[in-house]
Amino acid sequence: MNDDPRIAIIVPYFQREAGVLKRTVESAFDQTLAKRLLVIVVDDESPVPADSELTGVGDFIRERLLVIRQANGGAGAARNRALDAIPDDVEFAAFLDSDDTWEPDHIENALHALGLGYDFYFSDYIACDYRETSNFTRIGSLRPEEHDLLDAGRGLYGFRSTAIDHVVRQGNVIQTSTVVYRFRRFPQLRFREEFYNGQDFFFWMDIGELGARMVFSMHVECDCGEGINIYSGSGWGTDKFLRRVRNELKVWLSAARFYRLTPEQSEANRKKIAGLQETAIRGLLHRMARRSAIPWRLLGDIVRLSPQVLLKAPWYFLKAFKEKLQNQGSQ
Repeated sequence: MNDDPRIAIIVPYFQREAGVLKRTVESAFDQTLAKRLLVIVVDDESPVPADSELTGVGDFIRERLLVIRQANGGAGAARNRALDAIPDDVEFAAFLDSDDTWEPDHIENALHALGLGYDFYFSDYIACDYRETSNFTRIGSLRPEEHDLLDAGRGLYGFRSTAIDHVVRQGNVIQTSTVVYRFRRFPQLRFREEFYNGQDFFFWMDIGELGARMVFSMHVECDCGEGINIYSGSGWGTDKFLRRVRNELKVWLSAARFYRLTPEQSEANRKKIAGLQETAIRGLLHRMARRSAIPWRLLGDIVRLSPQVLLKAPWYFLKAFKEKLQNQGSQ
């Protein structure tokens, strides 16, 4: 590897608001190591085209920018297209969603951490829907005292858990836009495009299964924006909410097929599935109570994925009815 390895920044792009992509790309080139970056934007048939967003960027950015266009296939397909296009002289890859922005030292910190003998880096971040505190603090599943302190000044810790245990059992805090990894060690690794939600979970677990050593920073290095994403607008009982539940059921029902889970991980996974089954029924109850149309197609998808929903539905109905009576009694 040469003294100044290049870093590819992978940006899947689909937005309906002008100005979002330009802000994100400029934040990438505000990095302290900007001269070593190649930003690969994959326009996933965005309503606001990438070309119109990037008109007028300076020569410095233009010389380090690659725009690829594809028919709409989702974020995973767009990221895979970008990974396929990484030139031979690029050593590392980083992910940056098209509505997120980085702190200027994110890539520098990541490369410093990876240079300590690690393969996969992530950091703390601010979520778009919860800005009062960082997401590591809010979720609470990543406790630094349980990991190996490497550099107090940079807040770096060697990750002592496994990716599978963290994602399945502990409560995942790895956000895609904070990840930088050693691409040349894992050149064939790709996102599982058959999943709409959870592609990133599988990527983390897959790279862990391939032997990647992980390192993280407790410093906040990413601000997640409020452009189009798979969670925004998914209010209780809406079609988008039920699609998300369906998609997440597909993820966790598939996890046991892809990975050899420990008994503890299997139990945690079972609880996730049961929780999603109950959430699906409660979402439908919410719609029925408001006399909204039943999304039969979505309901059919959920039942095909998880037929046990039909068996559990009466219990969930009864549970919800009892809770309603208790709430009325306490008022």
